[in-house]
Amino acid sequence: PVAAAPNLPQFNAPAKAVAQPFSAVEKKDVGIELEANIENGHSHIPQQTADSVPQKLAQLAIEESELDAGLTKNAAFFDKIDTPIPPAQPTRRQSVEIDSDSEYQPILSDDDLFNQPIEPRSRWYWLWAVGCVLGALILIAQLGFVFRQTLSQEFPILRPKYLALCAQLNCSMPLPRQAQLLRSEYSELTFIPDNPKLIQLNATLRNLAGFEQELPKLELTLTDENEKVVVRKIFTAKEYLVQNERVQNSIEANEEVRAFLQLDLADLHSTGYSLYWFY
Repeated sequence: PVAAAPNLPQFNAPAKAVAQPFSAVEKKDVGIELEANIENGHSHIPQQTADSVPQKLAQLAIEESELDAGLTKNAAFFDKIDTPIPPAQPTRRQSVEIDSDSEYQPILSDDDLFNQPIEPRSRWYWLWAVGCVLGALILIAQLGFVFRQTLSQEFPILRPKYLALCAQLNCSMPLPRQAQLLRSEYSELTFIPDNPKLIQLNATLRNLAGFEQELPKLELTLTDENEKVVVRKIFTAKEYLVQNERVQNSIEANEEVRAFLQLDLADLHSTGYSLYWFY
């Protein structure tokens, strides 16, 4: 709505304007057309221009009053906007309970799922934390004891520690037995000169593993011309090792040991042989 204009002086346009000379100030009010007429020496004022001057002045006064009223209203509006609004207090969401037995299952938004009220911690919280840490340490110790053989193979530095532990706990700590990591490097079966019933076996065994292993057993098989087995015999490490090495019960990583045997064939006759290392 347009604000009511204040009391302004009323201007009544004269019925007919009389042509009179214009001063410099009046030339500005009349306009460019009137000024051009005066400069050309014409003092005649158009009737339409003379009648519209008071009406324009009245209209300008009304528009000015409307503008003042609008500015006053806008100033009051911005003063109201500038007033600080207190922050709204966050409302606490109620926890949503889901009834799994009900046929209707509500669709929950992320706010419903993640903005649940945080329950206070129990006073037994730290006790449970300490218990969990102790339980984890006990579990690790049990796994280390059960898999002590595997760990000693992968980390040979742990074997002396496991041996000391087993001495206290009365447990066994046998050496690894991986026959697939053993390889026969050399073997030779010869007859002793001047005694055809005696044979002599020389062989070497290498440990290809990166850890110490137990000495294996040796199976010697003698065959005849038709590849038929004449005799088969198994020897332990104390039997096939050289006399000065029989105290040895293990073979180190990448180590080589020598086997030496002298056998009496008696009435047996053999032309071939084979060796087999096993545990």
